[in-house]
Amino acid sequence: MPGTMKWTAAAAAMAAAILAGCATFEEENRPVLNKMDKTIRPQSTAARLALGPPCAALGAAAWAVDAAVVRPVAVIPAAADDVYELYWRPRDMDFFRKSLLFVPIVVLTPPTFAVDWAARTLFAID
Repeated sequence: MPGTMKWTAAAAAMAAAILAGCATFEEENRPVLNKMDKTIRPQSTAARLALGPPCAALGAAAWAVDAAVVRPVAVIPAAADDVYELYWRPRDMDFFRKSLLFVPIVVLTPPTFAVDWAARTLFAID
């Protein structure tokens, strides 16, 4: 049992370290949650207590939308620019080299885009 506790604690520490760099924990990467925070501002204590549970659920849903929809869509242009700069930007190469590299570049473009897009979606890479 003590060995299991060590692994559980280690896994929790690793998860916390990984999530510390998560893009949705930075304010500029969660527009839906920010809009909700600015819109719902109860002034009285009674209103705050009454709106607490529904706002907690709504906030979790807004954060999930930011993480699952808004952030992945927002980073598509940046990931595409990275792939273009890496593979497709015109360079001074002769016809033979361009012809020789065309097929590997075509094959490597989708996985490179997928990895770049996933990294930008999960972590705040700008």
